Amino acid sequence: MSNLLRRIFGLLALIGFIISLGVHVAALLGNDIASSFKGVWALHIGIFAVFIPFMLYSWRDFGYRPTIMELGATLPRWAFFLGAFIMVYAVINFMLFIAGTQGGSPAIEGDQYVLLNHGKLIRHLTPQEYASFQANALRGFSGHWLVFYFSSFSYLLLGKNLTTQSR
Repeated sequence: MSNLLRRIFGLLALIGFIISLGVHVAALLGNDIASSFKGVWALHIGIFAVFIPFMLYSWRDFGYRPTIMELGATLPRWAFFLGAFIMVYAVINFMLFIAGTQGGSPAIEGDQYVLLNHGKLIRHLTPQEYASFQANALRGFSGHWLVFYFSSFSYLLLGKNLTTQSR
């Protein structure tokens, strides 16, 4: 049963990764899909549904502090290197996201689009600028989703199941 659950969570993580990649690419292209489809933010919650099982399985296989190298040794080489690339990309994407916020968060106050920093007005925005800031926020979050979903997918579905092999 445990092996079946591992595969189910791995498949869910793969689906989450594919959807997150699509959302991320759309956000990179400047599309604010979260405004028209609020359900996209469920991907933020979904990372926990697959990352917690990933952690539990890795703890069972390696103890409570597995290293990246231990985890990576269970994966095909291409998956390990793709995962490493995604992690580096997420760091760079996060730095670009922070730079793109211009020190504030977009908001709607009354009928005006504004950029706020802790409730203080930085400047007024056009509807196009507001959409761009919203797409930037989605890009920032979805870049992290890629890491969580891919690491969960790769370990749960592609990783060598050490518990099964040792029996």
